[in-house]
Amino acid sequence: MLFKELIKKKRDGEELSKEEIDFIVKSYTRGETPDYQMAALLMAVFFRGLNYNETLYLTDSMLNSGVKIEVKTRGTLVDKHSTGGIGDKVSLVIAPVLAELGFKAPLLAGRALGFTGGTIDKLESTGMKVELSSDEISEVVEKFGFSISAQTPEIAPADRKIYSLRDATATVESIPLIVSSILSKKLAVNTDAIVFDVKVGSGAFMKTMERAEELAKGLVEVSKLYGKRAGALITEMGQPLGLFAGNLLEVREALDALGGSIEPDLLEVVSSLVGALYELTERGSFEEGKRDAEMVIREGRARDRFVSWIEYLGGDLQREVNAKRLLVESPLSGYVQSIDGESLGWLVVEMGGGRKRAEDSIDYSVGLAFFKKIGDKVEKGEPIGEIYYNRGNVEEFKRKFLSSYRIGNEKVDKPRIIKKFVQ
Repeated sequence: MLFKELIKKKRDGEELSKEEIDFIVKSYTRGETPDYQMAALLMAVFFRGLNYNETLYLTDSMLNSGVKIEVKTRGTLVDKHSTGGIGDKVSLVIAPVLAELGFKAPLLAGRALGFTGGTIDKLESTGMKVELSSDEISEVVEKFGFSISAQTPEIAPADRKIYSLRDATATVESIPLIVSSILSKKLAVNTDAIVFDVKVGSGAFMKTMERAEELAKGLVEVSKLYGKRAGALITEMGQPLGLFAGNLLEVREALDALGGSIEPDLLEVVSSLVGALYELTERGSFEEGKRDAEMVIREGRARDRFVSWIEYLGGDLQREVNAKRLLVESPLSGYVQSIDGESLGWLVVEMGGGRKRAEDSIDYSVGLAFFKKIGDKVEKGEPIGEIYYNRGNVEEFKRKFLSSYRIGNEKVDKPRIIKKFVQ
C-alpha cells in the first residue's frame, strides 16, 4: 500500500477503508511514514472530512495501538467525558454521586493544557495518587463505587503522536479528528454507557452551537457504531461554571457542593448528566435521574464517600489555599451582559494555575472567584470577583479580569445551562 495514494484518495474526497486507515496509523506510529506525508493526509482530512465509518476505523486503530483497561466489578459501569471549560469541576461532583446512586464510575481524566483546567491537576493539588493500574482502578471502584485516574501513556499512544502533528499543522479543529482522539481513549475502558458533556461558548473549545452539535453528534454516532450506549448534553460555557476556577479552589468547591452548598449552574449540569445516564442505561427517565441526583447532593450523601476516596489515595483535603487575595470591584453600575471565559482561563494560566506547555509546573493555590454572572445586576464598587495570586503583577491581573466582563445598562437574560440532549 502506498501512503501517497491514500493522500490522493482523501484529497479527492474518496472514502478510506478500514485496512487503509489501519495502515496509515500503524505506518506512522512505527516511524515508517514521515511527518510531511502524515501532515498532508491530516490536511486532506481537515478539508474533506471523514464519515462516521471512517472515524470509527480511525478510533479503533488508535485505540488498538495501546492497552485497554478492564474494570473487574459488578454493576452498571458508566463514564462521563467533558470537552473542557473554565471552572469545570463536574467530574469531581458527579463521580461520587453516581456511586451513591448505585452505578460504578471508572473515569479517566487529563491534565490542563491551554486555557481549560485539568481534573487530574485539581486532584493532585490534594497530594493524592492519580496514576493507577487496571487492577488498582478495579480495586478502588469496588471499594468506593467510582475512580478518577490519569490517562496513562500506554492508552492510545498513536493518538498522542498524531495529536502532536495536528497541533503543529493547524488541523486540531477537525471534528472527525477530535472525535477519534477523544474516543480512542474513552473506549479503552469497558463501560456500558457514556455521556458526553459538550461545552459551548466563550470558555469552551466549541464557540458556536453549530460546531458543538457537530461534535456531539459525532461522539454519539461513532460510540454507537462501536457498540456503546451513548448520549451528549450540550451545556453552557459562555461563562465560568460554578464559583471558582483554579485547582485547589475547585476541589474545595466540589467538597462544598457534595455537602449540599452548590451553585445552581453546577447542580443543573451534574444532575442533567445523571439524568442522561438514567435514560441511556434504562435505569429510569431523564427527570427521575435528575431528581435523584439533586436529592443526593442536597442531602450531602456523597460527601463522605468523596473524602474517604481522596484520603484512601493519600490526599489531604485540609491543605490550605496558600495565596494572596485581591477583590475585583465593578467600575460601573449595570448588568453583566457577557463574560469572555477564554480570557479568564488564560489569566489563570498566566498566574501559574495552568500550562502553556506540557512540561510547565502548576501553582495549585492560585485562581479566580466569580461573584457575578451573566444577567446579574451590579453596583459601582461592588465586588464581582476575587483574584488568588502568588506572583506577577496583580494590577495587570485585575485589569484583565475586568476586561473579560462586559457591563451595560441593558438587562439580559441568564443563559440556559442545558442547550440540547443528543442521542
